[in-house]
Amino acid sequence: MSRIRIGDTTWTFRSASLELYHCTSPEADWNLALDHAGATLWLAGTVVPGPRSPEALIGAEVSVDLRSLDEVAGALLGRHVTLYPGGQDVCALGFRFAAAPGGVRLAASARCDWDRYLETFDHDQPVDLELEIDAAVVALHPGSMP
Repeated sequence: MSRIRIGDTTWTFRSASLELYHCTSPEADWNLALDHAGATLWLAGTVVPGPRSPEALIGAEVSVDLRSLDEVAGALLGRHVTLYPGGQDVCALGFRFAAAPGGVRLAASARCDWDRYLETFDHDQPVDLELEIDAAVVALHPGSMP
């Protein structure tokens, strides 16, 4: 089961599929399609080294594009949010891919500060973020998007 938890709320996803680009480069880009209640949410980032095969993803270093994280979190919360994983001094979310049945696991957790100007939450405390997503690897493109 794939899920994202923000604070005390957890959302689950029907499916998740991962597509990678620039796989012959030292750093590859990835897009993760999350099926949530019939809508597709997109999480994106980079992976080092660029994988030549799905098996090469296991243990690779992953970084999440924080703009895409904000878009996914905002869609789930139903309001705008800007998250700062690790606090405003760190502001990064990274992990390593792990094996999962039928693909890879994206698993990360972070205590996140957030932009108070947006009044996303009804408190002034950081929020916990947890990703645990099992994704099918649908394509590894050697170059740009097809």
